[in-house]
Amino acid sequence: MTYLDAYGDGFRPVRTLTMGWPRREDLLVDELAGLARAYADSQAFVSLLAHELRTRLKVTERALSSAGTDGLETARANTRTVQELVEMVLELERDRSGEPADTDAALRRVLHDLRPDVELLEAEILAGELPILLLPPGLVEIVLRNLLANALEAGASTVEVFARADRTICIRDDGPGVAPEHADAIFDVYSTKLGGGGFGLTLCREILRRRGGDIWLELPSTFAFCSQ
Repeated sequence: MTYLDAYGDGFRPVRTLTMGWPRREDLLVDELAGLARAYADSQAFVSLLAHELRTRLKVTERALSSAGTDGLETARANTRTVQELVEMVLELERDRSGEPADTDAALRRVLHDLRPDVELLEAEILAGELPILLLPPGLVEIVLRNLLANALEAGASTVEVFARADRTICIRDDGPGVAPEHADAIFDVYSTKLGGGGFGLTLCREILRRRGGDIWLELPSTFAFCSQ
């Protein structure tokens, strides 16, 4: 079809094809959406770390309320843990490689913290030799503590901590396990009762993934994780 311009001359409109080329507005929307997702992830991770700090402070408060040398020593240890967590947050933001952590020593500290709960529940934790991980000790303790608390909360009477030949660390318990229909969401919505921190599994996943590792569930009740 021929159209007339303001001078009465005829012209045919030229149709420009843009299907193969993203518009500038689309690129801007995508970029803003990416920034929004990154900000949301960052805010969520900070929230998870705040929950972990709250947990450690609650343990410290409970220890201080207990008379005797053991309570004071637990409070001092947890104060050091909080300091390590703050340094860990700064280190994560710098995205540096972690120094090799003595995983066995980290596990011993976690078992010391959980001893009152283990004795109260009359549970047993069996630990094998664990490999060295390229993670700060504070991060290793957070992962182990949350996974063990998760097993105890689930009603396990026996929890095993062991390593496979490929250096994967596993926490397996004899509790009822996770129903298959809940397996996909187990790392998204979680709330601990022992220690009261909450979001334990989500925090473990974020810590490990930010350091090039991962964590997964092997039904019915084995959590496995690895780092770089």
